[in-house]
Amino acid sequence: MATVPKVYDFPMAQVEDKLVSFLKTRRGESTVADMISGTGLPKYQVEQTAKVVLDEYAGRLKVTESGELLYYFPGGMRSTVHGFRPGLRRFWKSFARGSVKVFSFLFKIWIVAMLIGYFVVFVAIGVLAIVASVAASAAGRGGRGDRRGGGGGGFGGMYLAMQLLDLILRMWFWSSILGMNERQRRPREGRAFYKSVFGFVFGDEDPNKGWEERERKHTISYIQGHKGVITLEELMGITGRESDDANALMNRLLLEYEGEPGVTENGTLIYTFRELMRTSHDAKDRGTIQLQAGPTRRPAPFSANKRRTNGWIIFFNTFNLLFGTYFLTIGLTQGVAALAKNGPFLYSFTGDLLLKAGINPVGVLEIGLGVVPVLFSIAFFLVPFFRQLKLARQNEAIRQEALRKEILGQIISSPAHVDARNVRPLGSDLDPKNFAKVSRRILERIAAQLKAEPVVQEGTNEFAYTFPELKRELTDLAEYRSSVDVSRYDVGKTVFDSGT
Repeated sequence: MATVPKVYDFPMAQVEDKLVSFLKTRRGESTVADMISGTGLPKYQVEQTAKVVLDEYAGRLKVTESGELLYYFPGGMRSTVHGFRPGLRRFWKSFARGSVKVFSFLFKIWIVAMLIGYFVVFVAIGVLAIVASVAASAAGRGGRGDRRGGGGGGFGGMYLAMQLLDLILRMWFWSSILGMNERQRRPREGRAFYKSVFGFVFGDEDPNKGWEERERKHTISYIQGHKGVITLEELMGITGRESDDANALMNRLLLEYEGEPGVTENGTLIYTFRELMRTSHDAKDRGTIQLQAGPTRRPAPFSANKRRTNGWIIFFNTFNLLFGTYFLTIGLTQGVAALAKNGPFLYSFTGDLLLKAGINPVGVLEIGLGVVPVLFSIAFFLVPFFRQLKLARQNEAIRQEALRKEILGQIISSPAHVDARNVRPLGSDLDPKNFAKVSRRILERIAAQLKAEPVVQEGTNEFAYTFPELKRELTDLAEYRSSVDVSRYDVGKTVFDSGT
């Protein structure tokens, strides 16, 4: 809980943007509860920011018989604040968003330029070396093309270049054939290559972006649809959280939405959120929503690229790493001596090209063609490697959370008898590894938290569970909810309108 932002210390500009976005989609009047339900924001933040929005967008207020405030905007959600400072704020907001997009785009282009740029440079060096060697041999000269051995010289570098170029041609040929067949089978789907490279290294957009907000909205809708009353066990079923985490979330909800814990006459602990029930909807529209599990997070893929695309990206970077390692190793072990005519073929040949161009070859060979591509290639592989390890842990946690929701749903719907063997896989990427073992472990943990009683299955060494206390609580909860009159939350007729 220490890492959760405080309710009373919040960025008003961000909250205002979220509130305005909701009100733009809203027609008619809105209560504070409506704005909370539509944004998932804490009550205090909505109340404070609504005053700013009311002023900036020329809003009006209505007061109902029950004393509830209704916010409405007859002129639409158009800002009426003009001048240098408000204009500068709006400009800076747009500029900041645009700058992030531009920087992100340039960063992606830089990565691709490094990957493909070095690949092209190394291929060009290999091709030129082969052409020069063939020309020298044809002319009957015995220079570089006739040397063998000697500190990595002779045909060592020449052979490496020819083998790599041969591999490139083979991969290009078969890739073209397979790509042609694939294009004939289905319509062409295009994706910018720089996006593919960036997706390989850093991943694509998180499929669970905004999930916390959706879960919060769903929880609020569940509370509103169940007469403003919820229990800890129900919150566990909605969110898939374990008991301690669900209890921490409940405490947060009590603080943010001014809820109150209470106990029924039969001793069931309940949490009541009266303020969330004061919406502009009619009473008949409340207390009828039947919701259970909330939105489920999805396991994130490594990237949105095709396998063949990732294969090419890996090949390009491996190619650069091998060539860069070659130039770096020769430069560190032999130094200037490698530039002599009896030095390593590719190294000395590249040095000759640089000398003819009037460039000092030492720094370019060791740093430009050695250190830089090697460090870049290593980082290029390490970032997605560690990202994949982290992603695997996160995805497994997501799968177990989804399974926990499924098991909790079965427990709440039928607390008299719950058997892990009756939990069936979903047949999707949400199924964890070792499904049966994980299901049994999750059920055992929930059973311990909810004080279930084990029942030995006949003819086996496994347990099923019965939840007598939960069954009693659910029966008591249903009776309590039936006694709640939601009409008492009606805001009533308007008795005052600031717009008239």
